[in-house]
Amino acid sequence: MAGGKLKSGTKHGKHKGKRWKKGHSSDSNPQIRKHRLTAKNRFFNQNVGSSGLTEAALAKHDEISEDREDDITSTEKETGSVSGRTFSTWATNWTECTNTTFSRVHRYASSNSAMHKEILAVLAAVTEVIKASGGKESETEYFAALMTSLESVEGEQSLAAVAYLLSLVMKRVPPAVLKSRFSDIAKALLHVMATHVNTQFTSLSRSIIVCLTSVLRVQDPIVWNDSSTLQIYHGLLALTTHHKPKVRKAAHHAVCVILKGSAFMQHPESPPYHPASSTTAKYCIQQMEDTGGTGEATTTLHMLGLLKDVLAVFPQHSVKAACETILRLMTLSNVLVTSVAMQTLHGMFSMQPKASSLPAELNAQIITALYDYQPGENDVQPLTAWLAVMEKAHVNLGRIDAKLCISHLPRIFNSAMKCLLSEKAEIAHVAADTLKILLNNCVATNMAFVKSVLTTAAESIPTPIHKMFRAVEGGLSYQFHAEWGQVLQILAAFFEVLGQECPKMMKKCLVSMADLRDSHRFPYKAELDHAVGVAVRRMGPRLVLEAVPLQITGNEDNYEFPRSWLIPVLRDNIKETELGFFTSYFLPLAARLRAKSITYSKEDHLVESKTYDALQLQIWSLLPGFCTRPTDLKQSFKGVAKILGSAISDRADLRMTVMASLRKLIQHSLEKEDNRTEVAKYAKNFLPILFNVFTVDTEYEKDPTRLAMLETIKTYLQLADRQLTASFCDKCLDKMLGQDIGSLQRHSLMDLAIAMVPHVNKPRLHRMHGFIVLQLESTDKTVQKKSYRILEEICAGKSPESIQFVTENLTELQKLLLKSLSSSGPSSKAPRLRCLCHIFKNLKSSQHEFLIAVVPEAVLCTKEVGERARTAAYNLLDNMGTAQLTWSDKPQQETVQNYFELVMAGLAGSPHMVSATVLALTRLLYLYKADISRDLLELLVDQACLLLTSKAREIVQSALGYLKVLLSSFQDVDLAQHLKKLVLSLVSMKEDNKHHFRFKAKEIFGRLIRKFSYETIYSMVPESHHKMLVNLRKTQERAKKKKKQGGEYDEDEEEEEKSLKPSFTAESIDDILRDTDSEIDDVDDSRQTKAKKPHKKVAKSGSAWLKETGDDDIVDFMDPGVSKKVLATKPDSSVSSKKAIKHDFKMAPDGRLIITEEKEEMDTKIKKGKNVKEEAMDDLDELLDAMEGNPKKSRKRKMESVEVDEDEAPAKYKAGGSGIHRPIAVGKRKDRTGMGVEYKAKKAGGDVKKKGKPDPFAYVPLDFKQLNKRKRAKAAGQFKNLVKGAKKGAISGKRAKRRK
Repeated sequence: MAGGKLKSGTKHGKHKGKRWKKGHSSDSNPQIRKHRLTAKNRFFNQNVGSSGLTEAALAKHDEISEDREDDITSTEKETGSVSGRTFSTWATNWTECTNTTFSRVHRYASSNSAMHKEILAVLAAVTEVIKASGGKESETEYFAALMTSLESVEGEQSLAAVAYLLSLVMKRVPPAVLKSRFSDIAKALLHVMATHVNTQFTSLSRSIIVCLTSVLRVQDPIVWNDSSTLQIYHGLLALTTHHKPKVRKAAHHAVCVILKGSAFMQHPESPPYHPASSTTAKYCIQQMEDTGGTGEATTTLHMLGLLKDVLAVFPQHSVKAACETILRLMTLSNVLVTSVAMQTLHGMFSMQPKASSLPAELNAQIITALYDYQPGENDVQPLTAWLAVMEKAHVNLGRIDAKLCISHLPRIFNSAMKCLLSEKAEIAHVAADTLKILLNNCVATNMAFVKSVLTTAAESIPTPIHKMFRAVEGGLSYQFHAEWGQVLQILAAFFEVLGQECPKMMKKCLVSMADLRDSHRFPYKAELDHAVGVAVRRMGPRLVLEAVPLQITGNEDNYEFPRSWLIPVLRDNIKETELGFFTSYFLPLAARLRAKSITYSKEDHLVESKTYDALQLQIWSLLPGFCTRPTDLKQSFKGVAKILGSAISDRADLRMTVMASLRKLIQHSLEKEDNRTEVAKYAKNFLPILFNVFTVDTEYEKDPTRLAMLETIKTYLQLADRQLTASFCDKCLDKMLGQDIGSLQRHSLMDLAIAMVPHVNKPRLHRMHGFIVLQLESTDKTVQKKSYRILEEICAGKSPESIQFVTENLTELQKLLLKSLSSSGPSSKAPRLRCLCHIFKNLKSSQHEFLIAVVPEAVLCTKEVGERARTAAYNLLDNMGTAQLTWSDKPQQETVQNYFELVMAGLAGSPHMVSATVLALTRLLYLYKADISRDLLELLVDQACLLLTSKAREIVQSALGYLKVLLSSFQDVDLAQHLKKLVLSLVSMKEDNKHHFRFKAKEIFGRLIRKFSYETIYSMVPESHHKMLVNLRKTQERAKKKKKQGGEYDEDEEEEEKSLKPSFTAESIDDILRDTDSEIDDVDDSRQTKAKKPHKKVAKSGSAWLKETGDDDIVDFMDPGVSKKVLATKPDSSVSSKKAIKHDFKMAPDGRLIITEEKEEMDTKIKKGKNVKEEAMDDLDELLDAMEGNPKKSRKRKMESVEVDEDEAPAKYKAGGSGIHRPIAVGKRKDRTGMGVEYKAKKAGGDVKKKGKPDPFAYVPLDFKQLNKRKRAKAAGQFKNLVKGAKKGAISGKRAKRRK
């Protein structure tokens, strides 16, 4: 239970305090000036009357001040404070207690609660007594002193304080002490409890309960055989029905702790249940039987709440008796008692009791009994709770006895499927979720038993599994059409769990689903496709297509292909199935479809040709799924290998699909040695085909097909024989050395060489090295780049042969890289730098000269355009630093400083070099910030300050980034001494750079303010920057406020979304039955003072309604199924929307039907429908009327009387309105008098320009009368009509434009 909260002192009455009048809240001279007058009298007048300041009062004040000073001095000596003189409080005397048990009590020092002060006072007194007697302040000493105080102290407040301290210390007292003094402790505690059972201090009762719990939980099992022990325990049980919620809650918790957490119950060889559990069960049953379930039934509800937590630890006979009592209470049709009883049963099943407490037979009996208490199908809350209890009961039964659980599942499936017919969507969702959970937790976890049942059962006798599936399969009938989506989800769960074990049972269902999918405008296509996809995954495509054929043969006369929706479903879900099925079924079908496409193409039937071509491509798109862990790879790959090779070489449209399938096949074959061997046998066939296609000249080199092909070659080389790879490498090198090949073919051969480097031996590596030495200085930049890529693969050491080659030729590789520096192109920078990274990783001894030679290149490449080159340069700087730390024997800080000084040599070069050096230093600063000494930091800061004053923009830009990393890498303590230099350099930038980088500089100032405070930075900058800092502070504060508000808003919005979305999964019965708890805790009293948000009215707890279907339907309360007619929610008195008769006839106000002929309806529709142009003209009329000051005409039509005399002749049609109903004889608009009439067009609807006159616009005459304040309002009214009409016309024009 939450801690108590003090009630607010504010009284929310009907009469509010005095408020400012509207418009006078900012008056500086209010009428009521009580406080001002008091202050004035206090400061400017002499005090009148006798003063309360006497010599005795002064002496008393001095004495109190001296005591406080002594307290402060003693406290400072004990705590060793170095912060100077601290403020003393009234609780300073009670900080002498050093036992950590009372650490939470010390937090009460700043509290104003009288109870907290009393607790500190008692603790101080007890501590003083223990110290005076030479004690060590152990828990046992505090326990003895507090027990003595408990018997001698007077006053309930002091007694409550002692009991609270005792409850804290008894948890840490050695169990031997509590066992030896059990009778004395219990006697003293019970005496206090009996004497103060109705005390106003709730904490006293709670503390005594905690003390009794601490004593009882450490006692041995033999002690519980004594009647005195059970009598003490009965005292705790009696408090579980106490009228005060806090006391009741504490007793409830105490019983749970004793029954579940006693010391002997925690041992591995603990008894099956606590000795007091039977006593607890008898007490709860007796209380419930005495109170019953009628009326408020408060005691019954309290007992049910206790049983929810302890029923699972009762012995078997107690569990049976308690459950029988609970079921009897549910027959009383008290909605509140029934709901809490469901909560109790849910708690018992959720705790998964032992089989000794709840055997499988008793669990099954409870399940059977609960069917008599199934609520009505439209009663949301009780039915949701009932489903949650049944779900937990079946899951628990499946854990204990799988056979008994499976036999009980068909009935709950039938009941849950009936719930899908409910008018409430929440019930349908919960029922569907319940069935899915039962399948996953009861069936899937007991698949061994399910398989044995399915294999041993006769075909004529349906098993429970068949009954369950038939119940769900019945949901595909039209009766369940509103919840087909939920039914399909349940079927998907069935396919997932049982698809492999009983596919024959599910074929008929698949046919029904396919027929539904083919029906007109079926609304649940996505759910059905998902269910069929699960069936494909679990049953395999062969069985699914046997039940639901594709109906595509290549000889169709109809080109609609109604089952073509199956192909995408198959493509997304086929895996781990037979590869031979693709060979036998889909490959011939694809061949027939392609032949049909070619035939139609020759006959110039382009539509049919494209259709069949698309179908055959979709058939081929299934191949990657069949190649994902095929089950018959060893048997079937030889039958499809030749076809795949032909498709790669001859079919450009299938090349990507086939290569993707081949890559998947190779990757998954690496997991099994048999599959690996089988696929590797065909490397000699596939690799030449891939090589030939890859090296053929294409229109452009970066063809995605070529990249996919190269990736396929790399993948297949993992399985290929080394001798075969060596022969391919020799042929590739021979062709590259030839002079009669084109540039694109040479590039392709070099790509193949890159792919083969990790798989060749050392002689081939030597040969490749000799080839690339000649190509590193080639004028063809692509050849040069690919040569570096070959060298990179060699240096990477992905195979033992390449590692050995690099180790033996490391010096030659270093010389080669240094020699080729001048001739390397920009595109070769990235692979060249990666080669250097690998070289430095392999250098074991110091190579300082080589490092000095490489540093300038690495620094300059940090300014390269290519991102890969920049990344490689930064990695090279990191590797060089790591290498230098490995080589050096000096301290790490000194080595890092030497490396920084080496890099900083670039600051003396050109602006480009300086900028690159700053970027390199930025990277190193971030990497080695923990190893930078103070001297090096000062040097780095000085260099940064100097660079900020440079004229070159690129230098200043790099320096600002460097400064940003500097501020984020070091603490304010490290940078405090350099702060003035940093700020001065920022404000001393050149004017051009200051303006150009003002936003970056502002960002750095923001970091400085966050690190060193606004006032510090403000005092250091010149006055010209003050405005910027003020703006920056306001921006930061605004951003913080916005972030805070935005976070709260997002949280509220998320909570609102959660509240709007119905939670259909019954995760906890507490959530389901949260409105049924009638207990009101006094802790919640403080919430009454908070402002109440408007919310929907909730029905009062315990309210119940009877469901009656007619006037003669009388509810029989002796009927076992009466619980279905007692509802917790008010039944809807209106006719059900499903059963309501709908018609398209109009209704008169008195309820009569208006039946019109078709001609009359068409005339009415024509009258109602209005042309856009005519509507725009009407808006123009209103605008002109507004300009002339005429009142706005209403467009509303008066309702004509429906009553027509049958004898009266029909009225003659009279033209009126607009559009086709406008009067033909007269003009469209009446003649106007006034301003602008002469511009009116004779035939058109608008105005025309006339020669020698102003344009036809709305000219407003200037009138000197409008300067008069009294007449200004009248003139403004004329303009309001004008503006309103103009706005409306503009809106109508926009609408007309959209419709066009």
